[in-house]
Amino acid sequence: MEFKETTFLAQNTPEQLQALRHLVFHDILTLDSAKNTLTWWPEHKVISLNEAQKRFFSCLLLRITSKRQIIATVWNESYPSISDNNYHQLLFQSRALLKRAGLPDGLLVTLPYHGVRLNEEKLMAITR
Repeated sequence: MEFKETTFLAQNTPEQLQALRHLVFHDILTLDSAKNTLTWWPEHKVISLNEAQKRFFSCLLLRITSKRQIIATVWNESYPSISDNNYHQLLFQSRALLKRAGLPDGLLVTLPYHGVRLNEEKLMAITR
């Protein structure tokens, strides 16, 4: 995965986030920030995302795994008032979204006392 922008996403303006329009993970997943979609290339499935989900998957594709950094990125302006419950609800909804789209279970891995990450090993194994 190639990144041109490595600054902390929560500090970026909407215009800077737009510059990260396409985030690609090994031609398996593509996040299109302009269209708010996540494309699962093994089965050519396009999944519609809301704004919070788009920011959440941006974090994961950029390997931002810390719960605090994810919260700061997803809820940028209201970051100080966001509780862990909001984060856990977004994680639950994102897992449910992937399941409804027919993607394999276990693509989002909880990191105890830290946050969450993409299961890159599972993603790579799927394409072999």
